[in-house]
Amino acid sequence: MRLNTSIEVAQYLSTKGLAFWGHDESESSANPGNFIQLVKTFGQINPDIKDVTLNNAPQNHKTICSDIQKEIVNAFAMEILKEIISDIGDSTFCVMVDEALNISMKEQMALVIRYIDKYGSVIERFLGVEHITDTSALTLKGTIDDFFSGYGSSISKSRGQGYDGASNMRGQFNGLKTLIFNENSCAYYIHCFAHQLQLALVAVAKKHDHISSLFDFTTRVLNIVGSSCKRRDLLRDKQSEKIIETHNLGEISSGRGLNQETNLKRVGDTRWSSHYNTLLSLIHMFGAVIDVLEVIGRDASSTTHRTEAQDIVDKLLSFEFVLSLFLMKKVLAITNDLSQALQRKDKDIVNAMRLVQVSKIQIQSFRESGWGSLLESVTTFCKKHKVDVPQMDFKYVARGRRRRNEEEMPNLHHYKVETFYTILDMQLGELND
Repeated sequence: MRLNTSIEVAQYLSTKGLAFWGHDESESSANPGNFIQLVKTFGQINPDIKDVTLNNAPQNHKTICSDIQKEIVNAFAMEILKEIISDIGDSTFCVMVDEALNISMKEQMALVIRYIDKYGSVIERFLGVEHITDTSALTLKGTIDDFFSGYGSSISKSRGQGYDGASNMRGQFNGLKTLIFNENSCAYYIHCFAHQLQLALVAVAKKHDHISSLFDFTTRVLNIVGSSCKRRDLLRDKQSEKIIETHNLGEISSGRGLNQETNLKRVGDTRWSSHYNTLLSLIHMFGAVIDVLEVIGRDASSTTHRTEAQDIVDKLLSFEFVLSLFLMKKVLAITNDLSQALQRKDKDIVNAMRLVQVSKIQIQSFRESGWGSLLESVTTFCKKHKVDVPQMDFKYVARGRRRRNEEEMPNLHHYKVETFYTILDMQLGELND
């Protein structure tokens, strides 16, 4: 009965995803942790349990220590895995792998499989997390082989494999994908289409110096403005002042759900649409961000922080940055619907391919006739925030030190041909591929 009680308690806590241990599990503790507290509760409900648990149990046979709790949970895990492998039987499956550091900075590999059960339903099961010494393809492959062989199965039954965009996962010659495919030619590699779209569009755009600089400085803005609660509070206060000011001028309307408190959204390469949302929030809070950076550049205790803030303000208040900001916002807005459609659980591949074509047509149309409207939006934004707008027929002067033998050109050629056309052509080329 004592062991059964511990098993029931462990099962309940595991099912609910609750912590087992408490900070202080001594007898005098008011909060000894969920495990011991539930054992006490079981004893209060059933006197027979109370008679054989905790203080009424032998000192060396209480079955409540952390080692026994771990053994019980590991036994649960083994039984669940056996049931999953049994449910698969001789059927084929798809394996999905990802790797990440845990809080103790240990490399771990998460394993998930997807298969069709005997009722014809698509089932997706999380198999577990395996500790790995490094993230090389050979180590990952060996860990996967050992895992499946330990439960009487084999990666040879795999008919598909899917990973994130990490280079060690998708390497052409020595990646995990290739190692598995060389052993099992039926295990086709499938990348998440939405993730692939995000990586492709942003990565290609970053090959252009202006766009690379845009995302670099955007990240620096997020880091310096969001580095402390005090600065985040200051940003919210400044944004509230800007909203009140624009409302009083009649530039925005008020109403339920409008002008709600917001904050800068952080960029994440593996988070769908995160770049688009980040650029939107930066445009929306541009004035407040500049005000906060100016305060930091004036009042920060560290000379390094003051200098960095001043450099960022100088960059943000440039026509080149604002043009890149609005251009990439437009490109990512066009592909955002496609990205959202690819993330839907009930996605239709035919509809997704149609959206790819629609995105290509919209980008092509924007390339052919969108320069005028883009320049107008950028100019209006620059005038609002007191950013100098260059005359398009004047000679282009690059910021910083001039390169030797640099070709002279008018501003219109630089911004329209070398920036606008070049970036859109890069995006179209990537979507066509």
